[in-house]
Amino acid sequence: GDQEREKSHFLFNTEHGHIGDFPLLHSNNLMAWSVDFRVSDNLPFHEDQVGLTMDFLTVTAAIVVLTLVVVYYYVVSRTTTNTSPWPKDKQSHAYTRKVIPNYKEVRGGLHSLDYLTPAGGITTIYDITGFVSRHGNEFTAYCIDWEQEVVVLIRLLDGVDLKRHPFLRDAMRQNAAEVLCIPLAQLQAVADTIADDVAHVEEVFVYISARCGSTLLTRLVESTSVAQAASEPDVLSDISVAVQRLRSQNGQTSAAPPSLSAALSTEEDIVVLLRNVVTLLNYNLVTSGPRRRSVIFYKLSNEVLLVADLLSRAFPAAKAIFMYRNGLEVLESFQRLTFRHKYVPYVVTRLAVRLGFFRYGSLLPDYMRCLGDDPKFSTLRYRGTLMFYYATYWAGAMQCAAELQNKHRGHFFHVVLNYTAIANDKEKTFRLLMRKLGVNWSPGDPGEDRRKMEKALVEDSQAGSIASARTTTPGEKWVKDESSAWCGHWEREYLREAC
Repeated sequence: GDQEREKSHFLFNTEHGHIGDFPLLHSNNLMAWSVDFRVSDNLPFHEDQVGLTMDFLTVTAAIVVLTLVVVYYYVVSRTTTNTSPWPKDKQSHAYTRKVIPNYKEVRGGLHSLDYLTPAGGITTIYDITGFVSRHGNEFTAYCIDWEQEVVVLIRLLDGVDLKRHPFLRDAMRQNAAEVLCIPLAQLQAVADTIADDVAHVEEVFVYISARCGSTLLTRLVESTSVAQAASEPDVLSDISVAVQRLRSQNGQTSAAPPSLSAALSTEEDIVVLLRNVVTLLNYNLVTSGPRRRSVIFYKLSNEVLLVADLLSRAFPAAKAIFMYRNGLEVLESFQRLTFRHKYVPYVVTRLAVRLGFFRYGSLLPDYMRCLGDDPKFSTLRYRGTLMFYYATYWAGAMQCAAELQNKHRGHFFHVVLNYTAIANDKEKTFRLLMRKLGVNWSPGDPGEDRRKMEKALVEDSQAGSIASARTTTPGEKWVKDESSAWCGHWEREYLREAC
């Protein structure tokens, strides 16, 4: 019955211990278990898959390195000569401004105002609480501009469905009509204005190790009539990256430099900022849609684990999930995405890394580097390379999750879910997950649209975005990758060293 179904899904609930055919998952051994799993010898490794000579590879690697140097200076020159049409100083009043949607430009970093082109002048708002009372549900929290010390919200073009795109940030960027910028100093008053309207919301924070099926989970949640999902809101990543930057500079968050906001001066200030930002997200998600679903799953990028303890203080009643995957599979998934399933360029790049080239970490976005820049990885080889940051992005997330379990046993995590479970049996795993979380839902309930669930089960959940290694065409069906593994002994040993 239920017990057998639970065993088949490799699903873990930290309050009840062992479910499935894996070692007992206590609060203090998540990392140890995942390390053992990721180095499984059952994966097909092959170092000599491509019959190329070392001399040819070395020459090719040198050419690629030279190309990257040229690209690097091109990018630097472009970014240093362009001027921004947005203010670059602290704002005392809220304002709105019409913008032009950005359909094509995707640079890989966290989104900001610089991704949007103004289509008019600034309209100052002197009564921001009154404005939010009248129009607040039209705007969704997008990012934080630390130079202006404002939270940036976006109003979409009329008739746009925010949830059609797999990722919240891309949906907003591609369909932006107007921005609303609220000074951080006025944010508490705004949150107080709308607090009663979202007091009934039940948050579920989904923490991840990347490439672990979390986007699929959000699509399944969206197919229900009782819950909704927001996938990787950049506004929370902005806070996480800023906090990590302060910790690395000062060893603590008690002395924020001028380049960031005084809102990050103390842990309590960060808790308040997180609470207010999520309140803004809740308000739009609950009040703008016709179904007004009050259970909201927030899928969060790896780096948000850095402030997970503070987020739990902001929302002590919220549920917390951790989704993870075999580290070697995560590394391979990242590489296939980067090289678009072209194995030879990956082999060339791997050789160049081992020869000491390809240290172009400064080109990577902050959110990909903030976990790897932790001092605990300072002795790891190949620092500054793509391999280094991919490995530490996963290892850092796993270590954060293990530390959270060890320090906060009652909250982290309500459910721990391995990729294998949701990949092998999507629907049954999802049903079990909802039951574990206490969400009152069944696919047979009145009002449920079975067709939405069936669509979510068969489609590539990331199709239409750059996060899909297979297709950029929305709606394409998911096909299991049956090709041979890329990663071999060297990658496995490197991951072991990162842990």
